[in-house]
Amino acid sequence: MTAASIEALGGPIAVIAGGLSHERDVSLASGRNLVRELRASGVEVTSYDFDRNLLHQLQRDKVVAAVPTLHGQFGEDGEIQTLLELIDLPYVGSGSRACRVAYDKGTSRELLRRAGIPVPDSVGLSAQTFRDIGAVALMEHVMDRLGTRVVVKPTRGGSALGVTGVDGLSELPSALVGTYAYYDEALIERFYPGVNVSVVVRDTDSGPAPLAPIEIDFVKGHEFDFSARYTAEYVGLRRPDFSADVVTALGDAAVAVHELLGLRDLSRTDFIVEPDGSFVVLEAAITPGATETSVMPFACVESGTTLGTVMVDLVGRALSR
Repeated sequence: MTAASIEALGGPIAVIAGGLSHERDVSLASGRNLVRELRASGVEVTSYDFDRNLLHQLQRDKVVAAVPTLHGQFGEDGEIQTLLELIDLPYVGSGSRACRVAYDKGTSRELLRRAGIPVPDSVGLSAQTFRDIGAVALMEHVMDRLGTRVVVKPTRGGSALGVTGVDGLSELPSALVGTYAYYDEALIERFYPGVNVSVVVRDTDSGPAPLAPIEIDFVKGHEFDFSARYTAEYVGLRRPDFSADVVTALGDAAVAVHELLGLRDLSRTDFIVEPDGSFVVLEAAITPGATETSVMPFACVESGTTLGTVMVDLVGRALSR
């Protein structure tokens, strides 16, 4: 379906951004970029915030399809998807059930591990257990298993919120306390030396297809910063200097993650690629960021297309379902 045929349907496309999560500002930035790209492609677009008036406004304005661009809670945990399904409004992205599975890192990682997809060695620890058992009784056992360099992150959420790199036993309790401020369950995972690489997967008529892998280079000392992901001077994006075999393996793994978790239309799989070309899958993003420093727009260009072209195609796919 082309932009002209979408326009002929007689109603706008809704880009839903903002919301109530810690990632609201990122979502708003993604939404602005998507609105700009879709309008430049000739599609009528209206931007909406996630609030109590949303469903009424979508129906009042005779919206024909939606592009949820909400990050974090209410956007990637299946909530907005459930609401759109309730009013039978076609939308771009994964269904509510798949979102609920993929959004929880502990659940999704276990599914990937069982399927033979390499994931980090990790331990899940709830805030309640941390309080009841005590840090001293737990920390030595955790590091005996995972090593003294670990990464602590919430089992739910994104944009590196609540994520801390830990080097040594003494740093772990405070890192966990910081993580529990965002969610009451933490993943403590082994630190893997290597480069951060993300692969975006988009659905096509021939099935899910990976875009070019993108290496994310953070300024030293800002690897786990929220702000670094959205500040140009702290993050650089480039095509990684990998062999063709490694590029193929990453693309195949990203497609496997997309399919195994039941994702639809668009996803982004994040990897750590080690110097020998081996890798682990960190997580799958259900709603990849679309800000000016996000991987997805850059990956589109590096793959010979544009974010607007990809989104027009995905809106057409949503309308055709």
